[in-house]
Amino acid sequence: MKVSEQNLLPLRTFLGVSVLAGAASGREAAGKLQVAVSALSPPWVFDFKGMELITASAFREAILSIVRWAAEDGQPCFLANVDEITRDEGLIAAAQSSNVLLFCALEGSTITDVNARGLLDPKLETTLALVLQLGEADAKAVSDASGEGTVTTAWNNRLVALNRMGLLAERKVGKTKYYSPVVKGMSYGQ
Repeated sequence: MKVSEQNLLPLRTFLGVSVLAGAASGREAAGKLQVAVSALSPPWVFDFKGMELITASAFREAILSIVRWAAEDGQPCFLANVDEITRDEGLIAAAQSSNVLLFCALEGSTITDVNARGLLDPKLETTLALVLQLGEADAKAVSDASGEGTVTTAWNNRLVALNRMGLLAERKVGKTKYYSPVVKGMSYGQ
């Protein structure tokens, strides 16, 4: 997926620090980030290049607040070039608030290797796995692919929930809504 400078927020440059630790620092950073992302075009991409560490408490306050804000509008928020330690801290924070994060690599202006990480309700996890497998589907197609006797309405509700989490994109054709991963080739793994 191609992105432009209008989608990108280089955290190290913007925050002016390479380490963000503690809830208070996270809240301070969150205020700055909210102003910055309001000027960005979706999807938002936070580039962690040059960040040495963001602790779980700082991540919860600064990054998750923005991820949730984007998800309220069904928009993905990509976390690019996150090192292993900060990723683990972010996953701790995400688990505490039942969030799923979209980690990726950013090479020039291209997002690659998008991996959704975090705990999902088992029914949402199944729904996401089916959409990832199918590529694009409406609730009936997901229901058929599941082989379960669950009513189509339940599948539709799960698809809507995944869209609101910023994990699935929605496309409407007539009265039918089709859902697909926010990025082709996206994977899910805890």
